[in-house]
Amino acid sequence: MAMQQVWQFIVVLVRTSVILAALPLLGGRTVPKSIKIGLAAAISVVLTPVVTFTLPPNWLEPVHLVMALGAEILVGLVLGFAMRLIMAAVELAGDVLGFQVGFAMANALDPVSQVQTPVFGQLMTVLATLLYFQIDGHLLLLLALGSSFQLIPPFGAHLSAPLLPDVTGLIQRMYETGLRLAAPVMAATFLVHITMGVLGRLVPQMNILMTSFPITISVGLIVLGLGLPFIALVFQQSVLEMEGILWDLLQELGHG
Repeated sequence: MAMQQVWQFIVVLVRTSVILAALPLLGGRTVPKSIKIGLAAAISVVLTPVVTFTLPPNWLEPVHLVMALGAEILVGLVLGFAMRLIMAAVELAGDVLGFQVGFAMANALDPVSQVQTPVFGQLMTVLATLLYFQIDGHLLLLLALGSSFQLIPPFGAHLSAPLLPDVTGLIQRMYETGLRLAAPVMAATFLVHITMGVLGRLVPQMNILMTSFPITISVGLIVLGLGLPFIALVFQQSVLEMEGILWDLLQELGHG
């Protein structure tokens, strides 16, 4: 009996660790490994007595054990990937905004992804991170993690036919959300570019290239500041919609 409880804890720990590793915030390189391991172990200790599942009789056989751990890794990757796409939409919006405003050449090292990203992307990521915790997005993940053991018991994850179209739809939704976040600044800078193009035709002596940079940057920053409530609303709706998406993914993995 004690051995079965130990293996139940290991199963919960594997699924929890993979989900945390796939998250955009806790899965970054800036978070020390000791904190990741400690957090995964603490969550697993809390969830193990709460979740109820029974291991099959042949669960100690090597083949079944490897398949079970692989299934746990699959569940964790799917859930973590789904949550990761929320922040990917924000990063996409930041890249588009940086290019539209004129900050495409001003890049900084993102400590989370370890790649060069525009400064607008850094700003959007910080704002999205604060909003994510403000609207209890981390609690949504814990709820999905606890519910996953009811819908997908150990040894019970399967690849179903609707899973791939749903994941593809998630990626499409990510692009749509990113463009919606960047829409106000994109519209404003587009009008600025048209205006400067018309002025360049009317006044050929004007140096449009040097004149447009400060105007575009100023307009972009002003519109971004005024559009922060709209950006927060779109991001909040995306996080809240993720609850139904995670539930559908869990059902498909459990009834594949």
